[in-house]
Amino acid sequence: MGRLILLLIIILTGFTIFYAPWATGISYVINSLLQPQYVWPWVFQGIPIFTITAGLTIIAFIISLAQKKIDLKIYNEKQNWIILIIWVWMHLSDLLSPYKGEVVSVAPEIVLGTIDSILIMYFILLPILNNEKGLKYLCYSFIFVGGYYIYWANSAYINQEWHRFSNNRLTGPFRSPYADENALSALIVVCMPFLILLFFRIKNKALKFAIAISVPLSWHAIILFSSRSSLLASVLSLLVMAFVIKSKKAYLIIAGFFIGFIIYQGSLILDRATSTIEIAKFETEKPINPRLISWEAGLRLIPEYPVFGAGVQMFEVAVRDHFPGMTPHVAHNTFINFSANTGILTGLLFLGLVYLPWRRLHKAKNYKASFADVDYYAMMASSISMVGFFVCSMFLDLIVFEPFYIILIINLIAWRSLNARLKDSGGKN
Repeated sequence: MGRLILLLIIILTGFTIFYAPWATGISYVINSLLQPQYVWPWVFQGIPIFTITAGLTIIAFIISLAQKKIDLKIYNEKQNWIILIIWVWMHLSDLLSPYKGEVVSVAPEIVLGTIDSILIMYFILLPILNNEKGLKYLCYSFIFVGGYYIYWANSAYINQEWHRFSNNRLTGPFRSPYADENALSALIVVCMPFLILLFFRIKNKALKFAIAISVPLSWHAIILFSSRSSLLASVLSLLVMAFVIKSKKAYLIIAGFFIGFIIYQGSLILDRATSTIEIAKFETEKPINPRLISWEAGLRLIPEYPVFGAGVQMFEVAVRDHFPGMTPHVAHNTFINFSANTGILTGLLFLGLVYLPWRRLHKAKNYKASFADVDYYAMMASSISMVGFFVCSMFLDLIVFEPFYIILIINLIAWRSLNARLKDSGGKN
């Protein structure tokens, strides 16, 4: 039955190529964010769903381009040039790496192949989703996917599915991009702003109640994943949200729920932190947190290869060569990963990509709109989402974390539309 429904959805998606190309793009985005083939492998077995949705989206792009229904001017934006430079620089770094051919935990070809797929689809999606419906349903895709994984995590706890836990931490779907519980926690973090701000877009009380309930459930999911970085990211996202909402009452309610929840359910995080310190007391030769050593190694490695880096995925090999015995781990930081592996330029450009939504958020605050305005809602939600992503990126290697690039799509489309309206009104609010 599940496969029959899937095939029907694929057929219906095929028809959208001609009538609603933005819907074809949304099908790819949902598939990319959700990774359903790992959640329901028995349904997707033998069906290359990524290839199908990506292929249909590319066809929709070609047809829309031939019919002159898309605006290619969106490509001529600073954000896109930054992404293009990073993309080219990563390939140059791989070609010029002094460690080319060395055996590493994840082959450079895999990382480059993944980033190639992500960025090709980034540039394909931009023009076909550059409209109100495309933008709205992009945001709703994050709500849908985040909502599902919040349910997925909490159902494992409620149904006592302890086989899905390892070392008291809930793990992600087996062999998926979210198999690492930290990555799945980061996904929930970047989805939360879209979910919470939806509360101010709708009037239906039942839906408002559902959103209100989903917020503590999302925190509970993060607690189950025992991801301290995601918990910190969610807190900072809430602080930025208070700045945007401009409602002390709403913020106090959210903050009150969060503090109460942490007091009630935060023991898992506290236990993990305590056990880390206890282990350090007995194993004094080991650092309390290996990430600190990885960061130090990365920062010391950057000056050794400042232009093109040590090479894509060559962090471990280069550290072993220059600082023997210092750390066997990866960078555990996206900026350091970019800078040490592919040169300081890519690291700085990555920070630029993170900064752009923050700058746009400050400018958009001058546009006195409500969250009922799709552009304003998408602009604010994606900018706050980027804050959460950046905090997570300080503790994780998220170079090929596709939600990051889709958030950039949302942010750019919403900003261009808002900015155009400001100019049309002569800059008056």
